Amino acid sequence: MAFLGFSTIVVVLHQGTGGRLSPFQVLITKLFTELGLMATAFAMLAPTLSISGIREDLVWRVSSGIMLLVLVPWLVTYPSRRKAAAPDQKWPIRGYVLNILGTLAVFALGANIVGSPINPGPAPLAFATVFVLSYASVSFFWTYALFLKN
Repeated sequence: MAFLGFSTIVVVLHQGTGGRLSPFQVLITKLFTELGLMATAFAMLAPTLSISGIREDLVWRVSSGIMLLVLVPWLVTYPSRRKAAAPDQKWPIRGYVLNILGTLAVFALGANIVGSPINPGPAPLAFATVFVLSYASVSFFWTYALFLKN
């Protein structure tokens, strides 16, 4: 949530200087918001389910399933959303790297649901949450200069 708040401050300061947000800046702002909320929800999901009295293995499986329902559509649609917001920009190498890491997170969550080749546990959830935070951090540091311009 702190990351999300900091990102919001950067956008507000940009607009306070009289600058309007371009379609790409709007997309990046949405990106920060989406990733910040995903990371927060992912981090709270398993503990919330565990205090509900659900069996431990089921907590990991259900949490993994919910995370997949959120993460997969986001990973699939973000490249096309980015292309629509910035049609003249090439998809950066870091985008490919981050999507490969996202695919690994998806496979880890899927393995957690199935229980093979690993026993259901917290590691895939932690990996997926760290991935989302990393995606947000990398995106922020590569794009924050866009908000310093008018």
